[in-house]
Amino acid sequence: MPSPSVAPAGAKAEVEALFDSLALEYVRSRERQFSFACQKRIVIDMLGGTRGRLLEAGCGPGIMLPELLAMGFEVQATDISSEMLRRARQRMHGHPLAARCRIGSADLERLPFPDAFFDAVLAMGVLEYLPNYAHALREMSRVLRPGGVAVLTAPNRASAYHVTRGAYVSLKRLARRALGRRAMPGMAHNPCVPWTLDRQLAEVGLHKEASRACNFIFFPLKELHDKASDALNRALLPLAASPLAPLIGAQYLVKARKSAWPSASSV
Repeated sequence: MPSPSVAPAGAKAEVEALFDSLALEYVRSRERQFSFACQKRIVIDMLGGTRGRLLEAGCGPGIMLPELLAMGFEVQATDISSEMLRRARQRMHGHPLAARCRIGSADLERLPFPDAFFDAVLAMGVLEYLPNYAHALREMSRVLRPGGVAVLTAPNRASAYHVTRGAYVSLKRLARRALGRRAMPGMAHNPCVPWTLDRQLAEVGLHKEASRACNFIFFPLKELHDKASDALNRALLPLAASPLAPLIGAQYLVKARKSAWPSASSV
């Protein structure tokens, strides 16, 4: 079977343009979103006890940077969006811990760092913009030292929300086609399947230590009544670590540790 290819340059340019356009919105509202606040809390908990150099891939406007620096990390923050990077530099300008943070452009599928360079890798909301995860996971494992920790978040394709909304979108697309109408343009996303992502991590020598799910939203409640959806989301948050969580949480978070010796499939 041929190995998966990296994302084409055109697709990456589309992602870059999308996040350039979203940078100001992220600065203004991202931190206030309950779904992001939940992810942030879980990520910080998963990184607890880890120290040293941390790579944040897909840092956006630097929302996580002050917290990561306060935890004691030396942070290398990367993104492919020049506007997101500009906003991140603005955020860190004059910060008392800014000397321990470097911000620059990098492609997650071709990281410009040596092997075993980082003690931790963090990627929040990045993988779903790649047609496949293989190269990105391999690169994260490569730059992570043995015993180092990777913490990843991605939309959960297996959740009730994505299953039902995906079925609705597919039926709508079929209806448009039957009526002879053109499909609505839009960027394709590639949400994860939690147990498949766990297996893919293991294949590159990253073995799951913990997982959570959050963002307990349901279609079409989220679209029809945002306040009611938010209230239900808050009420279900205690289920984040339960066995049921991967089926109802629209966001999957996983912590994996790099094994001391690579598996045969990862070399």
